[in-house]
Amino acid sequence: MTSQIISLTLKNLKKIWMLREIPNISEQNAEFLKQLIREKNPKHLLEIGTANGYSTLHFSTAISDISDITTLEQAWNMHNDAVTNFKNCKIKNIHAIWWDAKLVLPKLAENFFDFVYIDAMKKEYLQYLLLALPKMTPDAMIVIDDVEKFRDKMEDLFDYLDGNRVVYQFEKTDIDDSIMILYKKDFLSIWE
Repeated sequence: MTSQIISLTLKNLKKIWMLREIPNISEQNAEFLKQLIREKNPKHLLEIGTANGYSTLHFSTAISDISDITTLEQAWNMHNDAVTNFKNCKIKNIHAIWWDAKLVLPKLAENFFDFVYIDAMKKEYLQYLLLALPKMTPDAMIVIDDVEKFRDKMEDLFDYLDGNRVVYQFEKTDIDDSIMILYKKDFLSIWE
């Protein structure tokens, strides 16, 4: 029953975000990310940038019943929409936090998250990444969205990664965009 409610909610949210131009992930991107999540099988997933919960709901269908998602959103109205959507879908393993991620991240548990998804203010991606790294397990996977379409807004991220020789890969998820995949283990040499 819950999967039917989630499916209907996702269809409804897709109509809404198309009308209101809410920057949700595409269906192709959602399917690719769900496959990554299934392969990784994370216990604790961190999402930076909830919006109305569209991606979070997709992710909730790919994690196990004993896993959870912590999702951070700065915009109060979007956070409220997302929380309403999670409640309507009767999902209990999503922890939605409203506040600036740059202020919330330092307060989260260390060495906890094994999958991190970043899709928020593009110009702040590097800050999110650096604040989230200590919160990740050594084998954590990091996925960063919109790295092709909005590359000009995140030049500091690319400068940091390239300057420190951090390995990353692009995966084409949409006609006009890609995601970046990294692993925490590739940052360890920077901190030694």
